[in-house]
Amino acid sequence: MARTYKPRKNARKKTKTNTRRTSFNLLGASFFIFSFGLLLWLFWVQWIGVATGQTGKMVNTALFDIFGHSSYLLPLFLLYGLIRFFQKKQFGYFTLFLGTLITISALSLECSFLNSIFTASSISGGIVGAWIFGAISSVIGKAGGFILGIALMLLGSYILFEIKWLDAFTHFIEFVKRDYHSWMDARMELKTKIEEAEKKDRDKDFSKLKWYKDPAEEPQEKAKPKIMRPVAETLFQPKVEQKSPVKPINKEEGDDLKSFDKDNFQLPSLDLLSEPQNGGVLGPTDEEIEQATANLERTLKSFNIKASVTGVSPGPVVTRYEIKPDPGVKISTIVAISNDIALAMKARGIRVEAPIPGKDAIGFEIPNERPLMVSIREILQDPVFKNSHAKLPVALGRHADGLPATTSIESMPHCLIAGATNSGKSICIHTLIMSILYTAKPDEVKFLLIDPKRLELTFYEDIPHLYDPKTSCEEVSVVTNPRGAVKSLQMLVKEMERRYHIFEAAKVKNIDGYNRWAEKNNEEKCFYVVVIIDELADLILQVKSTVEDSIQRLAQMARAVGIHLILSTQRPSVNVITGVIKANLPSRIALQVASKTDSRVILDMPGGESLLGKGDMLFLGISDQKPHRVQGAYVSEEEITKVADFLRAQGKPDYPEVETPELGGAGTIQAGGTITAQRPEDGLGTSSEELIQALTLVSQRKRVSQDLLKAHFGSSARATNILSILEMKGFISKPEGSNRWTINFEQVEYELEELKQKVASVTSTPAG
Repeated sequence: MARTYKPRKNARKKTKTNTRRTSFNLLGASFFIFSFGLLLWLFWVQWIGVATGQTGKMVNTALFDIFGHSSYLLPLFLLYGLIRFFQKKQFGYFTLFLGTLITISALSLECSFLNSIFTASSISGGIVGAWIFGAISSVIGKAGGFILGIALMLLGSYILFEIKWLDAFTHFIEFVKRDYHSWMDARMELKTKIEEAEKKDRDKDFSKLKWYKDPAEEPQEKAKPKIMRPVAETLFQPKVEQKSPVKPINKEEGDDLKSFDKDNFQLPSLDLLSEPQNGGVLGPTDEEIEQATANLERTLKSFNIKASVTGVSPGPVVTRYEIKPDPGVKISTIVAISNDIALAMKARGIRVEAPIPGKDAIGFEIPNERPLMVSIREILQDPVFKNSHAKLPVALGRHADGLPATTSIESMPHCLIAGATNSGKSICIHTLIMSILYTAKPDEVKFLLIDPKRLELTFYEDIPHLYDPKTSCEEVSVVTNPRGAVKSLQMLVKEMERRYHIFEAAKVKNIDGYNRWAEKNNEEKCFYVVVIIDELADLILQVKSTVEDSIQRLAQMARAVGIHLILSTQRPSVNVITGVIKANLPSRIALQVASKTDSRVILDMPGGESLLGKGDMLFLGISDQKPHRVQGAYVSEEEITKVADFLRAQGKPDYPEVETPELGGAGTIQAGGTITAQRPEDGLGTSSEELIQALTLVSQRKRVSQDLLKAHFGSSARATNILSILEMKGFISKPEGSNRWTINFEQVEYELEELKQKVASVTSTPAG
């Protein structure tokens, strides 16, 4: 059976598509030919103007009347749009119309502006230009109309031709720069050739003479480095006689100390301190500096490093040589050969400061062959220290360049002192204390001294500046018991909170503002409290958690109320100087340490391992980006004893007592937090006995809970109250995210001993 043929549908579709394409191409070609012919006719009418006919003359006249001379550009714009359209680029009729209209109108505006200036000319902007120029010039003036016309031309050109004016301007600037540099290079090359030709002519004329020498071969005299010594006259001052000498007392007379009288109190005299032994000269002599400078430059030259010594700053222990590298020499190249320079200079160690802040030079601090001791007296009598406006100034010593190094407790406001054994930590603390004792009276500043070693700070026993918040002024002493130190710091935290309440009531924000307010209102002024802990590592080892909490709170909040911390340790490790402590101690003093790791723990940068010891330190202030090298001032035990005896002879420690309610009704707290026990018949027995029973129960059971206290005391309310008291006093705490109580057994045992002694003393005292 034969199959019948059926035409496919796809063939029909292809036939229709081809037909459409053919008709579309024919229509497009017709439109292009017609449009192109029309544009040629318009161009002929406007530009040639010959044999245009009536219609051509009418079109030319109408376009000129409307747009003026700018109408001659209309055929070019339309031709550009026609080409873009047939290139099948995205370019619509509206874009062509808008760009052409803005550009032609802007040109008409500029023609009208020129016609208003050159009135005798035949320049015309047409009706459009005259109308736009008249409207704009009446508002922003002729100059504004001219600038606006330029802006409109740039905008129209961007719409029509897509010109990126910023890129065009950038390319133009680059072209000008390249052309200028090429011109300068050609000029320099020509100048070099001329100089070489002149030199050859000169050599031909003078080389035959016997007396002639080439100037390049003659050695040129080099400028000597500038030696910047500190003024020697400031090292010595005339002796200041004490107006009314105070007779020092012996230790046996300590029980008969008189009361402190702030009106007749006298600051110590400088005569109690030893005079400087350096003869007014710091650092090596000029001849030694000249030899060291030549040796240093010779060493740099041997490594093909072009640099010169421009300045020398002699100091008591080290001398800083300022090296200025020639252009093109990298700083890292000079720093990398510091060990080779130390070998050539026969120095124990060299510290490099690259660059010196504020100078275009690198500092090489080279130890002196004969180091000199810096005494505290020469810094205390220096005008830099005496003219300081700080409330608590501190004499640190001398900088590496020999100038006095001073700071203040208020600007620190807390400081960390760390270094290896025998590096000078204790002397640094004594210097700090002596600086304050020579400038502040006992009613202005107090010292809370914590010395677990029982050796360094006991010199200051019974001086009127002594302070301990956990005891009365009659029983105050240097704190040597770690548990007592914990109690003192906790009571100091309460004193800090009490001061904040007082400042809030007085509407002031710091201790200076409160003291001014108190002076106006006849109130008692607040004194500064400087807390000094000589050996933090031993304290952390025994009572870590409680000490860290108190130090953290004081370091974060105590500055405004006049409480400042000075912490010292010989173990600069992360176990002792924890992140919590370090983050709140912005000022650091690093003495000699064993390794770069220890230096980074203290300063967050190396440098402490290259120090020389015996008071050689790096001081990093709160606003310093780099530490300053300082030779610490020395104060002897004899000088400390003389000053302490002088102060003890003027009175015993004294500070006002402020009653503050204490939880549990066990009594009152004095100015520093001293518990004043009441007698049994006044109600001491109930609360104190309950507290003793609760602490004993916790110590024996090694745990605490409300059910345990309820079972012992028989009342849920009493158990809740006692649990709150234990938490508020710091005996127990509940870590965040945990439901179990953490017990501070060391503080519990210490408090038990104190409470038992107080109860025993009260019960043994007869009534009345």
